[in-house]
Amino acid sequence: MIRPLLPLQRTRRHLFASAARIYCVLGLGILGMLPSHAGAEDVLKLHRRETAVRAVVHSDLVLAEAMRRTRAKYGSYRIEYTKINLVRERVLIEAIKGDQINAATVAIQPTWEERMIPVWIPLDMGVSSFRIGFVKRDRQDRLASVRNEADLKKLRVGVGLGWSSRQVFEANGLTLETAIDQAALTRMLLADRLDYFPRGVNEVFSEYDAMVQPDPQLAIDKELLLYFPLPNYVFVSPRYPRLAKRLTDGLESMVRDGTLLKMVKTYHAEMLQRAELCARHIIRLDNPFLSASNPLSRKELWFDPYDKKRGICNSVSTARSSEKAGKS
Repeated sequence: MIRPLLPLQRTRRHLFASAARIYCVLGLGILGMLPSHAGAEDVLKLHRRETAVRAVVHSDLVLAEAMRRTRAKYGSYRIEYTKINLVRERVLIEAIKGDQINAATVAIQPTWEERMIPVWIPLDMGVSSFRIGFVKRDRQDRLASVRNEADLKKLRVGVGLGWSSRQVFEANGLTLETAIDQAALTRMLLADRLDYFPRGVNEVFSEYDAMVQPDPQLAIDKELLLYFPLPNYVFVSPRYPRLAKRLTDGLESMVRDGTLLKMVKTYHAEMLQRAELCARHIIRLDNPFLSASNPLSRKELWFDPYDKKRGICNSVSTARSSEKAGKS
């Protein structure tokens, strides 16, 4: 025979059931407050390219530091490099899938911005936005007379067919001669089929030095410095939003304590010295292809050689500037 519950027993059972529900809710709440990295490991998968351009290595160092300094918040991590030969378009396809590659550092492009997760901090602080050109040695004097954008438009400027800078030059109305790669442009330059072809200040010297035996007629221009904002960001696969957040937090921390600026100056010290930026005549061009998401107004994110406190020139007046202000 089943005996009916007494009032006190019913009260106790009700209290026990209520307590169980409360502890269950509290337990779920506590689990929600536990670090999200518990038992997890973030894996940053990068595409390793065989190249002489040091900027690629620099971006790897910056990303490694961003991952390292977020260990306390996000937990352990691992960085893997996929050593396969891929063109940029293929890197994008693989990075979107996120299996072999889940992040890549490239100059800003609308397609990457739309299909990947951009981390809006330029890894080189915009150093690659400054351009110095290859010239034929006996034509150096012609570039010495270039003082503004109108003068620049009179030159035949070389650019790679797939280079991000091509669209910028076209938008600014420059007279362009195109080729498949840098080697072809060099041959065209020496054959007097173009007057000048600019490269990133982080590229031009390493490319020149990498030549087994540079033609004695090939030289690096000593007069001009082009500037247009074409920042390099790390883009993360849409499958890895947590990784994008981790890199953002790490890079923001590096900006705040000056680590990123120090890394840029230290790593590129020799290049910056050879470039002699402060003695060049700077011509600023517009880049109409940048979206409003680009943080151009955050001065702390950008390397400015003429900044009195954070730059490398004694004063702004040491740079010979064109009349056009451009974007900065």
